[in-house]
Amino acid sequence: MVQFQGKAGAAGELIHMVTLDKTGKKSFGICIVRGEVKDSPNTKTTGIFIKGIVPDSPAHLCGRLKVGDRILSLNGKDVRHSTEQAVIDLIKEADFKIDLEIQTFDKSEEQAKTDPRSNGYMQAKNKFNQDQVPVNTMGMGQSMGQGQGQGQGQGMGMNRQPTMQKRNQTFTASMRNKHAASNYADEDDEDTRDMTGRIRTEAGYEIDRASAGNCKLNKQEKERDKEQEDEFGYTMAKINKRYNMMKDLRRIEVQRPASKPLGIALAGHKDRQKMACFVAGVDTNGTFASVDFKAGDEIVEVNGNVLKNRCHLNASAIFKNVEGEKLVLITSRRKPNDEGMCVKPIKKFPTSSDETKFIFDQYPKARSVQVRKEGFLGIMVIYGKHVEVGNGIFISDLREGSNAEAAGVKVGDMLLSINQDVTLESNYDEATGLIKRAEGVVTMILLTLKSEDSIRAEKEAEDKKKEEAKKEAEKPQEPATAEIKPNKKILIEVKVEKKPLGVIVAGGKNNHVKTGCVITHIYPEGALAADNRLKIFDHITDVNGKPVHVANMTTLKVHQLFHVTYERTVNFTVFRADPPELDKFNVELMKKAGKELGLSLSPNEFGCTIADIVQGQYPEIDSKLQRGDIITKFNGDALEGLTFQVCYALFKGANGKISMEVTRPKPTLRTEAPK
Repeated sequence: MVQFQGKAGAAGELIHMVTLDKTGKKSFGICIVRGEVKDSPNTKTTGIFIKGIVPDSPAHLCGRLKVGDRILSLNGKDVRHSTEQAVIDLIKEADFKIDLEIQTFDKSEEQAKTDPRSNGYMQAKNKFNQDQVPVNTMGMGQSMGQGQGQGQGQGMGMNRQPTMQKRNQTFTASMRNKHAASNYADEDDEDTRDMTGRIRTEAGYEIDRASAGNCKLNKQEKERDKEQEDEFGYTMAKINKRYNMMKDLRRIEVQRPASKPLGIALAGHKDRQKMACFVAGVDTNGTFASVDFKAGDEIVEVNGNVLKNRCHLNASAIFKNVEGEKLVLITSRRKPNDEGMCVKPIKKFPTSSDETKFIFDQYPKARSVQVRKEGFLGIMVIYGKHVEVGNGIFISDLREGSNAEAAGVKVGDMLLSINQDVTLESNYDEATGLIKRAEGVVTMILLTLKSEDSIRAEKEAEDKKKEEAKKEAEKPQEPATAEIKPNKKILIEVKVEKKPLGVIVAGGKNNHVKTGCVITHIYPEGALAADNRLKIFDHITDVNGKPVHVANMTTLKVHQLFHVTYERTVNFTVFRADPPELDKFNVELMKKAGKELGLSLSPNEFGCTIADIVQGQYPEIDSKLQRGDIITKFNGDALEGLTFQVCYALFKGANGKISMEVTRPKPTLRTEAPK
């Protein structure tokens, strides 16, 4: 219900009371903002102003509220100096009814009729006049300023007060306007309404206010326009009026099959300062192949969504999200030499492929389900997160007895695709849009996920298994059979039976390796090779329980530990570093013809280990190399895995400048010094 009482204010102003009742409505239908209005170059008025009015709301249907009106008080409370949030809270606390004291700044009712802020005024006036006898309208042209001293009647126009009195000064919010929004002030040639936001057509479709479907025709234009408006409000007369500066306007209508791609490529404007949506190409196998639609056409609207002056990337999303199978486009065909599209027309389109095939590679347990849509699919979806796959679209509910339930769809299934549209990265609105547009037999790819309880149980079982394996690993192993594990000290027992160990080691206080004893070669006929547990670069920290602290032992004493004859068994504590602890360097020298290098070599899988050095041959060798070093490259040739004969030939036949790459152990100190 709306009640109105008016009084004259300052010149050009009107202060009046309006009562809004939202019974049967969701809201009162007003949007407010705190702002200011300049009264003159030197003065301004601040306060709470109406910035928007929701169509078909109590505020819209009353016809006495306009965008730009100032709210002076709400339910008797002065709000001129209140904050925006404080007024919003008052409205929320007001239940179903509010009394507003309104200050409007219009100078005349004639101006109000053409002012875009007037919103629902003409609709309300037409609704009143349909059931009323004609009244004198002579006072309509008088301004509020002229009526200031003559009371309420002349100030508002002589035809308003009798009508209000006869209607008991009330107008119910439940009344519906029978006229479309395009019927506002038919006698006006200029459309000055607010074109921001969206409205619904008579057929119930939501369109942009700036759409041609919402274009206002004057009386003469309406008489000439014999075409029936479609569901989006389109007629060619309205299209030509809205886009009167564009050339060769066309209205194109196609039916979009649910499983068939549109088959068009879009491009932007050549001038980067301008935005437009051009057709870059049309696939001969696509939906638009059968209509008058070609490269170079500019798309200005689709189903009431305005694309003019918008980026072509936004247009792609709009095409994807429009509801229904029917697409109605407004296009403008430009001449070939007109400035426009930023790319050359696309003539070849890639062959159509199933974009959902990769889903089965990524999710091997996914399954394809076909459901016939008979008005509805029978599923509800949500956007959520699952510990197994992360974010996505999930089935939240099933309609009992629906085709989806019969097809085996389950609550909790992850929706991976609908027909050819992948939903892995879709949000809720995009997914529901695909479901709404799908028709006939709908193919969905679903992934049944484990419940959180089962995942938790599996994780607990896995953790328990790891804990048991850890405890098992911590148990002392039998030295005779113990397995050497990386980065861990392991005690092993090697059976020798007076057989030589067959090993070369590096380490000693008069050696280049002073932090540990490391194996650099294992002879295949020795006891260590027969045991088959020790490897090159293993760090020996003690022998038969005695620490091998090489910083206090000469190189000779270290070597003697591995060259004495043991009776039956010998125990080693071994540390196998992963990755190996090594140092690499190069040695260069000039070899004279006929003069040997003085190196005794033992080939292995890493190169050639130096078994002995004849001193006095070459100073570079005497100062830089030692027993136990491994030569991995000789004059750029890798020596890994070569036989003794090949290595001997390489070293024997080389003359002149020689370059050798050498690998030497560099272990971490792991043996405490004796006290």
